[in-house]
Amino acid sequence: MKKIFEKIKSCLPLWSAVLFGIFLVSLIVNEVIKVNPTFADGVHNTVGAAVRTVMAVLTSWLPFSLAEMLLILSPVLVGVICWRMCKHLKRSITEGIRYFVGFLSLISIVFTVLVFGFNAGFYSKGVEEKVDFEREDLSAEQLYETAILLIDAIREDLPYVSYPEGTYSQMTFSYSQMNRKLNQAYEALCDSYPSFQRMYSNTKPVMLSKPWTYTHISGVYTFFTGEANVNTNYPDFIMVSSAAHEMAHQRGIAKEDEANFTAFLVCSLSDDPYIRYCGYADVLNDLMGQLSSASPDLYAKAREYMPQELKNEYSAYSVFFDEYRENVAATVSTAVNNAYITSHNQPQGVKSYGLVVDLVVAYMLNKE
Repeated sequence: MKKIFEKIKSCLPLWSAVLFGIFLVSLIVNEVIKVNPTFADGVHNTVGAAVRTVMAVLTSWLPFSLAEMLLILSPVLVGVICWRMCKHLKRSITEGIRYFVGFLSLISIVFTVLVFGFNAGFYSKGVEEKVDFEREDLSAEQLYETAILLIDAIREDLPYVSYPEGTYSQMTFSYSQMNRKLNQAYEALCDSYPSFQRMYSNTKPVMLSKPWTYTHISGVYTFFTGEANVNTNYPDFIMVSSAAHEMAHQRGIAKEDEANFTAFLVCSLSDDPYIRYCGYADVLNDLMGQLSSASPDLYAKAREYMPQELKNEYSAYSVFFDEYRENVAATVSTAVNNAYITSHNQPQGVKSYGLVVDLVVAYMLNKE
């Protein structure tokens, strides 16, 4: 028995044993949060908030996306890991096993960070409770009424929006200034609704944004690096809204419709008219799609009420997207994303993004 213990000890470093122990705890916690919303909320707002903050702080000083860099260098990293594995095996089988076990224990940290930092958010208190309103079944009239409210809000900010090409709107500030403005808007959100997590963070522009656009992904939060990554190839009004969306994930808003709603709410609370415009324009585009299906007549009426600049914005966006609309990368990406979202308490899959309309309509009409 003693020899067996000594053999295990020689193959399993103490630090690896500790990490595997934490991994087992994470497995248990991951199952409990799925059936106990109170427990999920507790984890999400305590340990989860700490994990998200630490991960964001650790990478925020980097001027580039660490997650993207790891992806680009992944072939090299895999090669180095395999080379070192072979090197240790040549010395002895025991040393090779020890290296492999150590590597697995390091990988297990990723799952631990996922469970405590992000997964609990899928089962914790929703944004309706944070903002104090109830989502409900929508009528075509409610969709139309909300569309008019959003268009009116856009009209107020329209004189301050720049259209240098006569089609797309354009930011009149830099990317770093956009980050600062969104952080200020998130501060305003937390002042109004204290249950949202306070954090100062910056999004990361993705270097390979143009080829990434073929996947139809405008942004992604990488929980294991704490980074909110943004596709800067999209038109500015989508880019700003996507940045706000990924910052919502960074603050623990896990579900896609709720992150979309939080992005809309944050943009609407900004002091900058273009940030507000982006939040309104992005969600109005989704709302008009649903209104078109619910009532073509009311859709036509709302469309007629739109200012021409906004019509041009949507038309230009459609033309921009034509290049990326149909391709294999988009099909594969959508399937993978759908599987991931469905497995995390969002049975609607990628259609969850569009459910933001339910939240916006309920919020706007309740506010009115």
